[in-house]
Amino acid sequence: MTIKYALTRLEIVRVFLASVGRSPRILTIVLVFSLLPGMASSARALASWRTLLTRDVFLAIAWALGMFCFVIAMVFVRGKTQERTLSISEQGISTHIGSIDAQLPWSGVKEVRDSGSYILIVGRTGNSFFVPPRAFQGPAERSRFLSDIRRWHLTA
Repeated sequence: MTIKYALTRLEIVRVFLASVGRSPRILTIVLVFSLLPGMASSARALASWRTLLTRDVFLAIAWALGMFCFVIAMVFVRGKTQERTLSISEQGISTHIGSIDAQLPWSGVKEVRDSGSYILIVGRTGNSFFVPPRAFQGPAERSRFLSDIRRWHLTA
């Protein structure tokens, strides 16, 4: 089955933020990336054999919030808004967007989730596909797409 769709930057950010709340894997990646600089700052204070001060805690929080905002900004900037062609088969996913072609075998897919409005396909590398309802000609085609993906993903 082959579908075509495009996402706006705001859709990409909105779906990404919803995915952070729904996917433990994405949440873990975002938390680690956001917390590391603040933890490094605090570790440096502890390594100098001094106690953590209130400013160290505020600095760690500021780093975490700043890095979280940076992650969102990167998703906004790097999100692909051109029309995507996505094909699924027993072998995996083939995608074409702009000048980029890629294949992803089902063994490279970590998670397939129906969020109600979007179908979320998360790769083991953290890259994701957000498939909106407008990519399908109707609910029956969407259901068939989702059942095919789940069947092939589970047998991989």
